Amino acid sequence: MRRLPASTRTFASRLGVSPRTLSTVLLSGLLLLTIAGVVAAVRPFDPVRVEVVQAGLDHPWDIAFAADGRMLVTERAGRVRVFAGPARDDPLLHTATVPDVRAELESGLMGIAVHGTDVFVCASRDAGGDWKVELLHSTLADDGSLAAFTPLPIGEQTGEPTGGPRHQGCAVEVDATDHLWFSVGDANQPAGANVAQDPHRLNGKILRVKLDGSTPDDNPFGNEVFSLGHRNPQGLAFAADGSAWAVEHGTEENDEINHLRAGGNYGYPCFTGADTPGPIPGGCSAAAAYLPPAWASGSPTLATSGATLLAGSSWRDWQGDLMVSTLKEEDLRRFSVDGDTATLEETLLDGRFGRLRAMVIGPDGALYVSTANGGDDRILRVTR
Repeated sequence: MRRLPASTRTFASRLGVSPRTLSTVLLSGLLLLTIAGVVAAVRPFDPVRVEVVQAGLDHPWDIAFAADGRMLVTERAGRVRVFAGPARDDPLLHTATVPDVRAELESGLMGIAVHGTDVFVCASRDAGGDWKVELLHSTLADDGSLAAFTPLPIGEQTGEPTGGPRHQGCAVEVDATDHLWFSVGDANQPAGANVAQDPHRLNGKILRVKLDGSTPDDNPFGNEVFSLGHRNPQGLAFAADGSAWAVEHGTEENDEINHLRAGGNYGYPCFTGADTPGPIPGGCSAAAAYLPPAWASGSPTLATSGATLLAGSSWRDWQGDLMVSTLKEEDLRRFSVDGDTATLEETLLDGRFGRLRAMVIGPDGALYVSTANGGDDRILRVTR
């Protein structure tokens, strides 16, 4: 039986009715409210407007926009779709294929970022039996075509990051100082290997490089690593002040939002959340030795995936808030952020479109979101 959204279960409890009964009413387009002991039926309210702008996609993962408004969408199997724009049914200009992509479960072609005519994608690839996570570069032509994708020189000395069917991370962003960031999961390697805690290995990290893939002089460990102790970070977001945030999947508890600091150690696999012991059997410091998350889900997890910070006057008092998409709970979560703390303020689109994967602010200031249902997936335009 399909799991009901969290807000449905919570509201049913408050009303004193079963979640399944409330779900039946919701499906009819009504919502029960108890006012002075009287049960009334009213239309449900969601403080955002949603429009489907593209449909018929196959496991879309991430979305990026060129400066002229063209919309690029990755599909897990290894395709990059280039659309003329973000409007409903804007035509498909070109489809490019990244070779040697190994698409299984949480691996395949994932994150994408566009900087001028430069296009960067993160992919789990198996070329000649060497399964790796790679950051690749292409260029976008005027007609929407993409040049051949070539790997950037990352991990050449170590042969990492390691690929695998799970925990690949692979979010990609370019910041305001022209640094290229991408997240790498621990590839579900045995906890005892403790790869996420080793600053000289690239799995379980947030990486930061120059646009040509070289290492910036101010990186904290002298290599590509910016922060460590991550499990499976699938979302990266940057604020107007340059601060960086990562959203990652937890184990059976504690999905996390982390405010990234240079050299910061966020605890996995020693701890999840602020001080919950993780899966590693030993050899860890006390919980106080690791940076606590800005927010943790506790139990159960939500399967937090994409992240972006709202910008633009159309969002009014939500400007600067962090939006996080969830897969398991099938919703968007809005968080206010203050220093190193993120506070959940609101749940949106609860169960309306199924699993939600990635998010980006488009050239029109709207929020564009990809679904992850595995059949006839869509790109949504969300406005306030």
